[in-house]
Amino acid sequence: MKLRPLSPLSLLSLPLALALSACGTLEKLPKVSMPKLPDMKVKVPFVGTDSTAPSDDPSLPFQLNQPLSAGHTLEIAAYAGQISPSKMFVGRVMVDESGLVDLGKYGTVKLGGLRLHEAVLPLESAFRRQRGQSLINVQVIRVEDLPLLSIRGAVKQPGIIQFVEGATPASVLRYAGGRTGDPTATAVYVTRNGQRAFHVNYLNSEIPLEPGDIVTFSDSL
Repeated sequence: MKLRPLSPLSLLSLPLALALSACGTLEKLPKVSMPKLPDMKVKVPFVGTDSTAPSDDPSLPFQLNQPLSAGHTLEIAAYAGQISPSKMFVGRVMVDESGLVDLGKYGTVKLGGLRLHEAVLPLESAFRRQRGQSLINVQVIRVEDLPLLSIRGAVKQPGIIQFVEGATPASVLRYAGGRTGDPTATAVYVTRNGQRAFHVNYLNSEIPLEPGDIVTFSDSL
């Protein structure tokens, strides 16, 4: 039997015929169902302050000369160390019916019945117990809506006073009864966010203060 050679037209149509044949074969293959992937929900952790005060805590009147009582809310910041201070706690806490304040992982401390300047030491002690570090700075920024400043060092009446806009070390000194110690000393330290800044002369009007600052007057420099 003698084979006849394929014509050029037949050679060109051969790939098309093979493709159509393959399509028909694919249509006959069983369909494989793909498993449905579960919905992936990414949970973003909440990033905020260390506040433990309830969001609906009551707004109560507060004056500097009155003791802290149930419902009073304090905004505080605590830092460990001085050269490279690390933040321990920044947020709002509330005095409960038992006079206790919840400091989160640092436990509780009783502040009810204490005046503000008396409350600083128990706060520092509470953070120190958990951290095991001797140098702890606690800044009392506000009680309720009242902004505050702390005055320490070589002054007659150290304590906590109300912050007013535009305050400087020179302008707040009279609220602490004036200076003590070396009459020629002029240096002052301003602690903010755990950082202690040194200033040569407290009379310098370009030392702006902010709520929560700790102003410490030197007794010798």
